[in-house]
Amino acid sequence: MDTEFTPEKYRKLVQANEALNLCKTGYKTIVFIYTPPKVGSTSLVSSLRLFCSNKFDIVHIHDEEMLKILGSIEGITVNELIQFNKHIGKNVYVIDVYRSPIERKISAYFEKIGCYHFNNTDSSVNNYNVQKVINRFNNIFPWIATGDHFLDVYNLPPDVKPNSFDFQEKYMLVQHNGIHYLKLRLKDSQIWGSILTKVFVTPIESVRDYESSNKPIRDLYHRFKSDYKIPSNLLQSIAECPHFQYYYSAEEQTEYLQSWRMKIGPEWISYSKEEYLLYEKITMENCHIDSIQKVHYLDEGCLCRVCQMKRKNLTSRLLSKQHIGELRVIHEEARNEMLQRKVVQVQKINNMIKSSQLKKPGKFRGKNFNSEMNNIVTLNGKR
Repeated sequence: MDTEFTPEKYRKLVQANEALNLCKTGYKTIVFIYTPPKVGSTSLVSSLRLFCSNKFDIVHIHDEEMLKILGSIEGITVNELIQFNKHIGKNVYVIDVYRSPIERKISAYFEKIGCYHFNNTDSSVNNYNVQKVINRFNNIFPWIATGDHFLDVYNLPPDVKPNSFDFQEKYMLVQHNGIHYLKLRLKDSQIWGSILTKVFVTPIESVRDYESSNKPIRDLYHRFKSDYKIPSNLLQSIAECPHFQYYYSAEEQTEYLQSWRMKIGPEWISYSKEEYLLYEKITMENCHIDSIQKVHYLDEGCLCRVCQMKRKNLTSRLLSKQHIGELRVIHEEARNEMLQRKVVQVQKINNMIKSSQLKKPGKFRGKNFNSEMNNIVTLNGKR
């Protein structure tokens, strides 16, 4: 049954679609990557943008706060926005990712370690004593990177959610009220390409993007991973986590826990809920450094001609298993590269004319001059 919206709510939802540029392309399909932070969603977004930007609208969202940041959107929930787009006739997919719990906590901690947890720049925190950083992490361990969107946030009825993850197919795809909900695991990211190709019936290769090991904090991050020994009581809390038990098979649970038991430490008394709430309040008051990443994705999703051409080049390389290095689809970078190529082309033409290689008007090396000029100034087959 379609969800009914009040006139005021409907107006806000229309404005939200406009703010998120979901009205410009005219695409019939919208894919919401609606996940918690630090579960590998950025890599998923970049993979879909590279291979599906000419077919789908792709929206990356974590929560209502992110709606506010992206488009000053208030008074609606992400679930309402998803339901609204189905209501207006869109073919809607919603994707969530589960990440192994300890790694997710570490990644979430390091995402804001400078501006939030230590009220300093990442470059300064990068030189901190690693034990100090470990102690802070253990203090807040139970309260960071918790919850699961598929099980807790999407409001799916119990009869729609399978009893456990599909450990054979390595993904779950369910439908509720005409909306497709796809659940992936980060541990299966090497086969995301084949899963997405099957689900969306279009060739897709997965890419890795926005990893902590490539950020300014990477030195401390590597020292932390090398030195960290998880307190035994905190590891036990992971073993008892219902999300962990749902998404990992009994064999996978045993293997995962055993890998961390090799790095076990003494028990640790973490902050109580009240202590953590106070920590969070003080931290928010002290936080004054802008932590917004200016270039967050390998593909930022621009649909201009120049970006589409660069995207085509990258996807061709990925499909043929070539290394793409640091190539990205970022509008300003793609535009500047195109302008530089045109400057080189014009200089080449001027040098040819100055060196008197033009023998006769309308002729160049026995070929039609206009045809030769077209070949010089053409960029990937387009002017």
